[in-house]
Amino acid sequence: MRKALLLFLMACLLLSCRSGKAGIDAIDAAIAQGEAHSVEGRYDAAVIALTQALEEAGRLGDRKLLARCYYELGETCNRAFFYEEGLSAADSAWQMSLQTGIPSLADSARYQQALSLIGLEEYSDAGRILDSLLTDSPPSLLASRATAAKAFLAIEFEKNPKKALALFEHALSLDDAFDNHEYASAYAYCLAAGGQSEKAEALFAQLEESGYAESAAYQTWRSRTLALQGDWSAAFQEMDRAASRQRSATSRIIRQASFKAQRDYLALENRQAREREQSRTIIAILAFSLLVLLLVAAILYFRARDKKSQEERTELLAWASSLEEQRNDLSAAQAKIRSDYARIYQSYFQQIGRIREIVDSSPEKEKGVYYQLSQLIKDIRLDKKGQHAFETRVNRDLDDIMKHFREDFPKYYEDTYRFISYVFAGFDATTIRLLTGMASEAAVHTKKSGIKKAILASDSLHKDQYLLFL
Repeated sequence: MRKALLLFLMACLLLSCRSGKAGIDAIDAAIAQGEAHSVEGRYDAAVIALTQALEEAGRLGDRKLLARCYYELGETCNRAFFYEEGLSAADSAWQMSLQTGIPSLADSARYQQALSLIGLEEYSDAGRILDSLLTDSPPSLLASRATAAKAFLAIEFEKNPKKALALFEHALSLDDAFDNHEYASAYAYCLAAGGQSEKAEALFAQLEESGYAESAAYQTWRSRTLALQGDWSAAFQEMDRAASRQRSATSRIIRQASFKAQRDYLALENRQAREREQSRTIIAILAFSLLVLLLVAAILYFRARDKKSQEERTELLAWASSLEEQRNDLSAAQAKIRSDYARIYQSYFQQIGRIREIVDSSPEKEKGVYYQLSQLIKDIRLDKKGQHAFETRVNRDLDDIMKHFREDFPKYYEDTYRFISYVFAGFDATTIRLLTGMASEAAVHTKKSGIKKAILASDSLHKDQYLLFL
């Protein structure tokens, strides 16, 4: 009997080791996938992959893997301009790297912290971190990066191109090239400011040949250099291109908010399905293990073991219940994140509806400031030209959604097109009632339901896009 029990325990230990090895391999693969997505600019996919890696590393309790996951997540957030999230992730990576004895990763995480603070325009704090990092004598590549970052601070924070030029050249002495084209562009500007125009032009030409001429960083520093040289017309053109690219990037992030939320939701559903499958497997193993233990206990200890076995079973059930509560908490947290993310776009238009409600409820709406407010927003409710301008904005920010809707459903009256444009923009039922003059909020919901049925019954290629905003 003791031999059978020993064999059973050895089998469980072997199964546990294999499971741990498979888990580590899965985490490594998820980290590599997230890093690849991040380099390609697919930040949403990168965040999903790295979040899954974080969950698995947390389940295994491997703090070294957690440190790696947090570092890659921080680097991805910085690339996507989500500096607050990047700072938080880099801070976690730094602390865990120190705790688990990975000094190289700790130094890299400190550098990511400094980049996040620069993005947040917290220049003093960023400078202190870079000074501390350079004091600790990091490897030459990291020292070069940190020195280049200090040069960037010398321009932006201290307004001292001469000091920045010296720092950039020191960085190049540590490593023969910049790994960031923004540093190279800023260096070219410093060269021009220091009277080395030919060298600056050669560096800008090299950046153009490398394909960076369309980046906002290149265009910004090129504009500053041209202004420094007195070519104001060309400087304005470059700055206008940079501003246009930044506006385009911001608009793209806003337009994709709801679609990203949908993908996050699907990823969460897939993860929960895997967790349910894993839970069933664990419960099956636990049930089998409990049965064997109960049988062995009954044979060896008879009734004396019954009470202890019952206590063990109760603890296992409580543990399973705790796992279910944790999963529910995760679902609720993810749902709130999706909701907050989608509201980034919708809240702007809700303010217009609030102004309309204030004007309509005022006894003095025909005069004074209320009349002026009414005149300012009347094009949203009454005027064809204003409605056309409003739909143009909706189309611009939501991938031509109203243009497609008019093409797919050409027989609706203009009142219906106005109604659905408000729905797509994110107006609530109260706001839509005020803007359209409908009898009640129930009438708004009824009309919205009818349009949704028509969309579901259609064969439109844009059906999913419409339903996403209903």
